[in-house]
Amino acid sequence: MDLMGILVWLAILISLVIFIVMLVKSGKNWGALHITLLVFLFIEAWCFLIFSACVLDRRNPDMKELYQDKVGLIAKSEDRIVAEQKARNGDRINPIPDMNAYVPVTNELNRLLVERGRVWRGAAVGPIAGKEVSLELTAGLAGLPAAAPGAEPAAPAAASNLGLSQESIVQVFGERTDERGTIPFVYLGEFVVSSANGSAIKIKPTANLTPEQNAAIASGNFPTWSIYELMPLDSHTAFAAAASKEEENAIFGRMDPQEVATLLGIDSSLATAEPTSLNVSDAIKARVLQSYLNDGGRPPEGTPPEQLYIRVEFLKDHTIEVDAQEQRAATEGGFYDLSGRSVDARLKRVDEKGEREAKVSFKATDVIVLDTTSAEDLIKQGIAKQLAPVFVRQLNDYEYAFREVRRQITAALQDAKLIERELAEMLKSQGIADTQVRMHQQERAKLDKDFAQYSKESEVITGEATRLERELNKQRSELSSMFQEIQSLRNQIVEKQRAATAAIDAVAPAPGR
Repeated sequence: MDLMGILVWLAILISLVIFIVMLVKSGKNWGALHITLLVFLFIEAWCFLIFSACVLDRRNPDMKELYQDKVGLIAKSEDRIVAEQKARNGDRINPIPDMNAYVPVTNELNRLLVERGRVWRGAAVGPIAGKEVSLELTAGLAGLPAAAPGAEPAAPAAASNLGLSQESIVQVFGERTDERGTIPFVYLGEFVVSSANGSAIKIKPTANLTPEQNAAIASGNFPTWSIYELMPLDSHTAFAAAASKEEENAIFGRMDPQEVATLLGIDSSLATAEPTSLNVSDAIKARVLQSYLNDGGRPPEGTPPEQLYIRVEFLKDHTIEVDAQEQRAATEGGFYDLSGRSVDARLKRVDEKGEREAKVSFKATDVIVLDTTSAEDLIKQGIAKQLAPVFVRQLNDYEYAFREVRRQITAALQDAKLIERELAEMLKSQGIADTQVRMHQQERAKLDKDFAQYSKESEVITGEATRLERELNKQRSELSSMFQEIQSLRNQIVEKQRAATAAIDAVAPAPGR
C-alpha cells in the first residue's frame, strides 16, 4: 500500500473513533431510531467515499494516459501551427526566404501582377484598315491552364467594359497555341488605342513598325493577340525549370536548355556551341542563349565584371543597414540614396509588427550571394570568406530594348538606303573610271608604240651623235694643230718683220735726224 492509501485508512480510523465518541456522548438524549439512522448514514457516507476512491483509483491511469495524450496533442498542435506558419510565411529568421512558402509565393505573384499591369488575352483580330487594327476583347482570365486534349475550348465570356480607354498606350503580342496552351509568341509593337467602345477597340502603332512586325501582322498567323498595359519585366527565376529549387551551382533554379531555347526561339544546339566558330548571326544567338542558361551558375570564361557575383559565407555575426532614415518618392531622386540605402517607402523593410526594420542581420555560417564590390569589402574586413563566383545575367529593360532595336533597325534601313545610293554613285563612278581606264589603255598602247619608235630614233640619234662627236673631236685636234702651226708661223713672221724693220732703220735714218 502506498502512502496515500495509508493516510486514507488512517483518516477513516480517526473519523470512526470520533464518531463513536460523539455517539456515546449523545446517546443519553437520542432514541434508538436516531442512533440507528445516524449509524447507517455514517456507514453509507464511508461506503460512498470508498467506492469513489476505487473509481478514482481506476480512473487515475486513464486520466494520466489521457493527460499525456493531451500534452502530446497540444505539442503536436503547436508544432503543426509553427509548421503551418512556416509553410505560409517561410522562416522569418532566414535571410533568404523560402519561395515555396504560400505567403512569399502569393506576395511574389501579387508583385508580378502589379508590375505586369493589366493584361487582355485572346483579343480577336478584326479588319485592318491601313495601320489601324480592330480588336474584340474578351473577359476571359489570362493564364488559365490549357484545355484537356480533345476537349472543346470554353467560349469566352462577353465583355462590356474592360478598362481600356482612348489614348491608352499598350504593348501587343501575337499569340500562338502549342502544348503549353495559347501564349504570347511574337512582339508586334507599341500601340495607342485610337477608339474604344466597350469590348471593341481600335489601335494603331505609336511609331513605324519593323518589317518583321509588319510581316507578322499581315501574315494572319496570329488570329488572337495579347494586350499588355505594361511591358513584361525580365526576371532571373522566370526562365528556370518548373518546380526547380535553388542549388549551389544554380541560385535561381535549374535552367532547362530545351525549354529556354524554345522560349527564345533559338536552336538548342547553340547551347554548347563555341561562338567564335560560328557566323555572326549564330554567334550572337549562341551568346544570348548561353547567358540565360548560365544565369545563377558558374561564370564562363571572359565574364565581364558587372555580371560576376560572389557567394560568401559569414565568419561572424554582421548587420547591414539597408534603409535610410530619409523617405521620399522615387520621382524625387530615385529609389536609393548615395550610399545605396532605400529611401522609397515601398522598398523599406517591415517587421512582423508592421514597424520599420532598417537593418538586416546575418549570423555566422549564413551564405549569401553579393556583387563583387560588396563581397570583396566584407572579405577584406574579415567578416566573410569567398566560396565560389557566380554568373548573374543582366536583366533586360524590354520596353527600352525593343525601342532601341526598332531605332537601330530604322537607322540600319536608312543607312542601307544611303549605302544603296552611294553604291549606285560608286557604280556610276566605276563605269566612268572603267571608260577612262580603257581610254588610258588605248593611249598607253599608242604611247608604247611611240615609245618604241622613239627608242629606235633615239638609238639612231645617239649613234649619229657619237659619230659626230668623234669627228668633232678629230676636227678639234686638227684645228688645234693647225692653230699651233699658224701661231708658230705668225711668230716667225713677226720676228722677221722686226728684223727687217731694224735693218731698214739702220740703213736709212729716220727723218729729222
